[in-house]
Amino acid sequence: MITQEELQQKYATLSTDKLMEIIENKSSYTELAITVAIQELSSREVSEDDVKNYKDKQNEKLNIFVKRNIVDDLNLLQKNLFFIFWIPLLTFAFKRNFVEDGYLLKLKQANYYSWAGFISFMFIGTVPAFLEINLSDYLTIAIWIACFIPAYLLDEFFNRRKQIKKMQNLFVENQPEDMGSN
Repeated sequence: MITQEELQQKYATLSTDKLMEIIENKSSYTELAITVAIQELSSREVSEDDVKNYKDKQNEKLNIFVKRNIVDDLNLLQKNLFFIFWIPLLTFAFKRNFVEDGYLLKLKQANYYSWAGFISFMFIGTVPAFLEINLSDYLTIAIWIACFIPAYLLDEFFNRRKQIKKMQNLFVENQPEDMGSN
């Protein structure tokens, strides 16, 4: 168990923004940690401008998070490419970039379109053979590409709405109590 003196030493080295973050996220810290953070901030004589700057930075982080996880989705060309080139070896670098850049929605959509393309490809390749139907190569490719339309509609009307609902619930849960009462 960490002592108050150890916390005071540790918190003395933290930035003012980090201390304000501790106070803002009370549910993630112990009562002792919150008390020591308040004491440390009091000793630093934090101005209203410092608090305003911190809040502005937090709002900017929130705006970036919302933009990357609700607003910025794959464009139509990217959706088509992930649908057609579903092989993980071909899409790994793109998906890795989405992870590194914090684009959760784009990553989920890329995975969705890759799976939809793979399942469509397998379906179009096996069902006609099982039913002993001879399709030309061009017709097979046309049907496979046409399968993109239902995949696109399912993404827009189910996956995307589900993702937005999940983000809205996340914001409601993490909304400070004093803001939630307004």
